[in-house]
Amino acid sequence: MTKSLSDDMPEIKRQWSVLPVRALLDRKLSENEFRILAAMCIYTNSHGVCWPGGKTLAAIAGVDQATVSRTIARLGRAGYVRRLEPKDYQMEFARFGKIARYQVMYREDAPLPSWEEVQSSMTLAPVDETPALHIKDKGSGDDTALLSLSHSLAQAYLRAVTRVTGQTRSLDNELRHAHKLAANGATVEAVTAATEATCRDWLSKRAGIPALSDVAATMHQRQTDVCTGAAV
Repeated sequence: MTKSLSDDMPEIKRQWSVLPVRALLDRKLSENEFRILAAMCIYTNSHGVCWPGGKTLAAIAGVDQATVSRTIARLGRAGYVRRLEPKDYQMEFARFGKIARYQVMYREDAPLPSWEEVQSSMTLAPVDETPALHIKDKGSGDDTALLSLSHSLAQAYLRAVTRVTGQTRSLDNELRHAHKLAANGATVEAVTAATEATCRDWLSKRAGIPALSDVAATMHQRQTDVCTGAAV
């Protein structure tokens, strides 16, 4: 049964949905199937992995959670969605958690994502549904803060790149390194300044657009230079 949309919508970290082209061409998909698939695709990374729960998908699609569950099952049978199971990641079985993870199948023969590719999708997940990252010596509160900071660092990098070069880069491609920077204590201000400086340097050399990993290398080199200078 269709519900009216409320003002209490879940957090959406990006304002677009990346749908499989074959779903657009599939005249057999029902309206609910198409809408729920589109809702899932708000949260997918470049490997199709997403973490939204039934409550989130129901709110976005305007249906109840039972309809979400039935629809995802149909999408699975139709080859558009793969449910990722703990047994697929035996080394990580104990740390997989109970939150549903899915892979939207952009291609019918899409390979099973690696554990690293599964983890890289966490930053796009709704904050209240984001599982704790499996990092030693950190509690769940620290993990949630780390996820939030990772996303902020990636966004700071993207905004700085666009501001200096006029170009855009994919958020998904930078999330893993943003997490590393967050774990090392980087700040939004530091990433912004380093990105702008690195972009200007690369533009002057006609070297293209630096990735966040290149910016991180610049930040590390500057820290090394400062420490070396202080030691001298």
